[in-house]
Formats: sequence, C-alpha cells, structure tokens
Amino acid sequence: MAICVEVLGATDMGGSIVIHAFGAFYGLAASYFFQPTRAASSGNNQSGMQSELIALIGSIFLYIYWPSFNGALAANGAQQ
Repeated sequence: MAICVEVLGATDMGGSIVIHAFGAFYGLAASYFFQPTRAASSGNNQSGMQSELIALIGSIFLYIYWPSFNGALAANGAQQ
C-alpha cells in the first residue's frame, strides 16, 4: 500500500483499490501454484460465448467506474 500511496501518489480512500488488487494477484498466484495441470484438464473448465461476454462487460465496467466510485469521498482536488 505504501508503494501506491507514497511512491505513485495515488489517492486510495479506505485502501480498497490496493486491497482488491492484492486479492486479485494473490488469487492468480494461488490458482497457478495449486495443481495447475489438474485444473486445466478438469471437465468444469469450460466456457461459452455468453459467459465470456458477460465477464468482459463486467470487467470493463469495473475498470472504468471503480476508481471514480472509490475516489468519491476524496476531498477537493484529490478526486482527479
């Protein structure tokens, strides 16, 4: 968190952007570390066009709107 806030100068109200980014990277590392070949060959590892499209749209909305939603509580010019 100190890297984002102090070094990069990011305004992170409540620390939620840093915590969610850490959780995302931790989840990726954990899924890679724990039995990657078994997960790749699983019968549950299937997707369809509709599920991928919904995931893409949700990711785009989060990418665009999460920082502005999170920074709404910042004071004065810190929102920009």
